Amino acid sequence: MRSALPPGTAQAALRYFDPQPSPYLQDPVVYIGERLNEFIWSKQIEICESVRDNKYTAVEACHGPGKSFIASRIAAWWLDPEVHPLGSAFVLTTAPSWHQVQAILWREIRRAHRKAKLPGRITLECMWYMGEGKSSEELIAIGRKPQDYDEDSFQGIHARYVLALLDEACGIPIPLWNAVMSIVTNDDSRVLAIGNPDDPASEFHNKCLPGSLYNVVNISAWDTPNFTGEYVPEDVAASLTSQGWVEERAIEWGEESNLFLSKVHAKWPDTSDESVISPAMIAEAHATDLPGLVHGRYGIDVSRMGEDKTVIYHNRGGQIRRVDSWAKMDTMKSADRLYDHITRFYPIRIPAMVDSIGLGAGVYDRLRQRGCEVGAFQGSERALLPMKFNNKRSEAWWTMRKLMEQGLIDLDPEDDQLASELQQPKWSTDPSGRIVVESKDDMKKRGLKSPNCADAAIYSTIVAQPILRSGDTDVSGDILTKAM
Repeated sequence: MRSALPPGTAQAALRYFDPQPSPYLQDPVVYIGERLNEFIWSKQIEICESVRDNKYTAVEACHGPGKSFIASRIAAWWLDPEVHPLGSAFVLTTAPSWHQVQAILWREIRRAHRKAKLPGRITLECMWYMGEGKSSEELIAIGRKPQDYDEDSFQGIHARYVLALLDEACGIPIPLWNAVMSIVTNDDSRVLAIGNPDDPASEFHNKCLPGSLYNVVNISAWDTPNFTGEYVPEDVAASLTSQGWVEERAIEWGEESNLFLSKVHAKWPDTSDESVISPAMIAEAHATDLPGLVHGRYGIDVSRMGEDKTVIYHNRGGQIRRVDSWAKMDTMKSADRLYDHITRFYPIRIPAMVDSIGLGAGVYDRLRQRGCEVGAFQGSERALLPMKFNNKRSEAWWTMRKLMEQGLIDLDPEDDQLASELQQPKWSTDPSGRIVVESKDDMKKRGLKSPNCADAAIYSTIVAQPILRSGDTDVSGDILTKAM
């Protein structure tokens, strides 16, 4: 006897009462290939499979292997209603700064949303809503920097499938790591922490140690297709770490520098108490957000025709940014270029501190002749606190350390050169117990270049006239410890 039901009705009923899991649920790699029509290479595949198979994944990576790209694609896979039904999945992302949240990871999440034609809308505040209409929309993903919320604010996040993405994980403070643990309490939730291995004192470093709960994926520049020869399409190869970039960083940073070790080799630097400024201090200064509302002052380090550069940094209330740099220019032309910067807010002439040893002396004299308010810094001179420091250079570098420890310095997270140079000098004590910061000559013996950017940034914290606070024995009298 023939059935009176339309063809396919029985199969449809079976699917309704006994729904089958999505074919993409266990295969994020196929999902990225089919839904996004994108190519991913071997280490990115390894990350995808680690998130699928492990509750905790840590990726210690070099610069430029596509780590934020793959994190965003994993987020799209996780939130697609074909993978996890609407209402059952949630993605939380965080990073040390709003720029890193909005302009890096969520920029990629928006691209994945468009390419896969996923439902819902993403706001400029990095919130993803999904539903039939605005009245019935549900928040399914949110991006925040650590300063936007405290540990308790995580408590309201509940879903069966929670994915926490920690981008630039070295800069994520311990309380937020603990808060993440409070929302991934079931077996179906996942944590993916990705970052450069910059700071051995960070919680991210602890997650990457043997014996932790995390499955660790390491990606050095030498593992990427432009070095291994692994096939990738031309457009993919163009977006990954290049041999030219590595060669340039070897010249600028030095192959022995902490930054080269971290961002090229993807290895944790072996730092010790000998470093004047630690990776942790750099990370804190990158995460510090000072308003920078005043004209402030400049710091200038001068070079001439060699490989070193003339560099000028602007310090506005502790917010220190590179203004300009150039090489192979005679001192008079450099003085004219610096004069243009100093007088750009005419009639206000922003004060500047110039390294006046050697080549800088001529630039200093020329700027003074033209009426600029400039101070002359000579690192070999007697320190203002001669019982504590062997010379003014040591005093200046140590004071920068103190300012950073006090949260009074805001550095540009994109200025890798400055970050590298600040970490290079070591310190010791002389027979009198005074602090001695490694000289430029001694640094060159270790294969390091002159720290022009770091010196200029430090000079920008120095004022020409002594300002000595009563009872202050930690901070040199001619260096401001308040917003300028």
